[in-house]
Amino acid sequence: NHDPHLRRYFRILTPGEMIPERYRPSGLQEHAPSTRSEAALEKSWIQDEFVLDPTRITLYVGQTGMDGDTFKKLLIDQYDIHVNKTSRNTILLLIHIGMTRGTLAHLVKVLTQIARRLDDQFEHQSAAQRSLQTARVRSLSEELPPLPNFSEFHPAFREPGSAGPEGDIRKAFFLAYDESAFEYVPLDGRLAEAVEQNREHVSASFVTPYPPGFPILVPGQIITAQIVRFLMALDVKEIHGYDPNHGLRVFSKTVLEQTGSSSAASVSSASKPSRPTKQGARR
Repeated sequence: NHDPHLRRYFRILTPGEMIPERYRPSGLQEHAPSTRSEAALEKSWIQDEFVLDPTRITLYVGQTGMDGDTFKKLLIDQYDIHVNKTSRNTILLLIHIGMTRGTLAHLVKVLTQIARRLDDQFEHQSAAQRSLQTARVRSLSEELPPLPNFSEFHPAFREPGSAGPEGDIRKAFFLAYDESAFEYVPLDGRLAEAVEQNREHVSASFVTPYPPGFPILVPGQIITAQIVRFLMALDVKEIHGYDPNHGLRVFSKTVLEQTGSSSAASVSSASKPSRPTKQGARR
């Protein structure tokens, strides 16, 4: 982080950048030589709600104009450096017991070579190419799609009268095994507009972009315009639960109505007091 040449393209993300201050009462900002004492780390691990493992390095690569997957492929194919995880603009490097100073020196050397290559490419680019590169960097560093919050479960998968956000995800998951229970809707601007106009769509599957690898939608969850626009803005190549040829799987309106009616009937039946038997009445 303190090499001006490397810092032009790369930056190791610190605890101060990755963990909100309210979860870091120790005040630890970075794993730099000035704060890497045993006392500072021990204080952080004892007091803080969340900590950043100093052996797991999150390297920000957005300024290179390459996304995490592209940069990972570059390191593996050309330098035999393997990356653990990626995000849209970061890679995760693991420092383990089998590594030596020479291994780390090789990593720094490779990053320096890549930085020099990028400098050289920039010097020889035309005005149009530079404009395109600047747009790529801006897309990876500034124009990030806002991560949507969980919306809510459809009433058909919630306990009638429940005030909480909990839903029966198991029920929704297995209901989707019936191919007649769902249909496909294209993932485009028309879907976002339809949702904004209060046309209800409920996910019939887990929808999980890789990276980062956690679901944006779960079975039974109501799809919001914010979620649709986030999925449309993603430039990842792999989204589990989404078929680019057909779209998103959503429950049909008929199935949702039938499921909601059966849930309400079950609760109504369970809430009725049982009539005593004649034998019980005599007692």
